[in-house]
Amino acid sequence: MVKGTRVGRRGWVVGLLALMIGGAAVDVHAQGCPGQQAQRDGRVPETRGEVVTNRASPPGRLRWPGHPAHCSEADPGPIVFWLSIDGVRSDYLDRAETPNLDRLIAEGASSRELQPAFPSLTFPSHVSMATGAKPSEHGIPSNVFYDRDEDTVFAYPPWAWMLEAEPIWLTAARQGVRTAVIDWPLSHDQKGEVRTDYFDDRFPRGVSDEQRLTRVLQLWEDDQAGDHDAPLRLIMAYITGPDSVGHIHGPDSDVVIASMARTDELIGEMLEQITARFDQHPERAGYVIITTDHGMAKVETLVHLGHLSQVEGDERIQQATGGNVGHLFFKIEDTAEREKAVAEALAAIALHPFATAYRQDELPKAWGYEHPTRVGDVVVVLENGHTFSRRADGVSSPVDDRGPLGMHGYHPDTQPEMLGPAIFWRYPEPLGKTNLGPIHALQLHATVAQLLKITPAEQADPDAIELIEAE
Repeated sequence: MVKGTRVGRRGWVVGLLALMIGGAAVDVHAQGCPGQQAQRDGRVPETRGEVVTNRASPPGRLRWPGHPAHCSEADPGPIVFWLSIDGVRSDYLDRAETPNLDRLIAEGASSRELQPAFPSLTFPSHVSMATGAKPSEHGIPSNVFYDRDEDTVFAYPPWAWMLEAEPIWLTAARQGVRTAVIDWPLSHDQKGEVRTDYFDDRFPRGVSDEQRLTRVLQLWEDDQAGDHDAPLRLIMAYITGPDSVGHIHGPDSDVVIASMARTDELIGEMLEQITARFDQHPERAGYVIITTDHGMAKVETLVHLGHLSQVEGDERIQQATGGNVGHLFFKIEDTAEREKAVAEALAAIALHPFATAYRQDELPKAWGYEHPTRVGDVVVVLENGHTFSRRADGVSSPVDDRGPLGMHGYHPDTQPEMLGPAIFWRYPEPLGKTNLGPIHALQLHATVAQLLKITPAEQADPDAIELIEAE
């Protein structure tokens, strides 16, 4: 069984290969009510990521209070289905035929200006949405990142134990809300006493979006047929949507628009089944939330981080890149020698106007991007139209037909094409067509907590989105 994507001390990307060959069969774990045994034993567990333990967290890992979950509900709170669609730029909804999404927008509250946290990459974006925290707090700075303490590169890791801030699925579970989280990045292989009722060991590769949605809806149907004191009230799912074809063909391609139209068809089919699930609990309102993690922008130039910084071949300096953001870790013990190497790299990068380099302690505070072990001593951010790739010829070269022709990661303040849609739809009583205007991904944790009638996690941005009904 594939447990995740891990790259060894010599930098071999063995974990990514493991995920690629791992196959589509994934066990879904069904849990009983979490926290009851701890409560009976008089223990108050502590949570580390998805893991709840009764021992201290290892060094460098954030700890937050954990509370035993409860299995009974005095208040029949709403049921929330949250679907993340990867890589949906807002204008896709105008360019593609999307009658089902159009209906949800017309009957619900929505925004075309959902701003992702920086960097707008799949893994940190999804974790920021789920935790309401920035990478400096949740500890996932990129899709691929190096950890100094582990001396390891992690590529697309599935392990929930890597989270350093509490995700909404655990916030809900420890407060007695029965929860399923399927395919959401870094929700896998949960351990400890507080876990969601359903989760996966790993992310299944080679599975279509239709199969992913079918699997989640079937799981939900089977749970409803079971003997439970309360229904699943938070169901979180993920599909790839137009992201992959956006990388391959670029955001302006007709292939992307066709993919968006097909995604809309799947949402229509999904909605029929979801409303049938809601109808089984008429005492509860039902909410469907559809969000994306980022948009997509055209790529024109590939950049090689090692050549850009003139550190290529220096084994004392670890490189890690994701989209337009690169990291350099200087593993040099002698202080003077280390500072000399950092200064030389910064000087080399400064020769190229398309790249901006920061020492970690000089990163813009608004980004919330500093981290003691997983963010580089030097962070390099490329301007729009550029992305890091080891296929670049020299320092930089024009992108060819091998791509990628589309990329994300850019800050939405400088690249508005990173903005995406967010839709909130209520059943059976519509919210009414409401334009929410600009909203931020960090608000989603508190918003879902408010809908579920639970308390958000301590680290989460407390500013919930007001889902105002039309008058």
